Amino acid sequence: MFYGIGVGVGSSDTITKKAIDILKELDILFVPTAKNLDSFSVAHNIVQCYLKDNIIIKDRYFPMNYNTKKLQNTWKAIANEIEKDVLEDKKVGFVTIGDPMVYSTYIYLLKLLKDKVKIITIPGITSFLDIAANNNFPLVEGNDSLVIIPATIGIDKLKRYIINENSIVIMKVYKDYDEIINLLIDEQLERYAIAVSNSSKNEEVIYKNISDMKKEDISYFTTILINKKWEI
Repeated sequence: MFYGIGVGVGSSDTITKKAIDILKELDILFVPTAKNLDSFSVAHNIVQCYLKDNIIIKDRYFPMNYNTKKLQNTWKAIANEIEKDVLEDKKVGFVTIGDPMVYSTYIYLLKLLKDKVKIITIPGITSFLDIAANNNFPLVEGNDSLVIIPATIGIDKLKRYIINENSIVIMKVYKDYDEIINLLIDEQLERYAIAVSNSSKNEEVIYKNISDMKKEDISYFTTILINKKWEI
């Protein structure tokens, strides 16, 4: 069996019991790394206290430039390796921060493996749900809709959502930080937005006044919640 395991937002105590039970039984665990020569994995650090001593850890580099032939070959090679391990009757896992079905590296493996091996996907707590709960910041109620968007869609599309929707989650904030904050201030949303870097991690920083944020102070893991019906 192949298990795609969401490990939540950064703390080992926010992993579901179902995920913990599976982690304890794995023979092989694939963990994603962000850089080719960097074996550091946030997801691995979160789960390592639940792994058995003789588990095989496979650090694999997952490039994020989705349109290149090199990337496609890398993904296929990793998927082929997972398939081989599963067909050798191993319990194989892949860990991803947040939830496996929300902007996750895991989705690309799922596309390649869904017709080849048996797969079980375990949900995890996303950053925006963690932020909302920890800060008593409601996202939606009644007949409201919730829009979840990556900041990378471009400032013009982002502006349309911010103007037309009441409840918005903006993920992947870091790269386009300056334009996003200026847009929110222009729309007078300072009292209706909250931003958090490294939610539930030791380095967590909460901004209840987004105008106080500085790009040099936030991390890659930064999310902004907006609810025009909820004043902070």
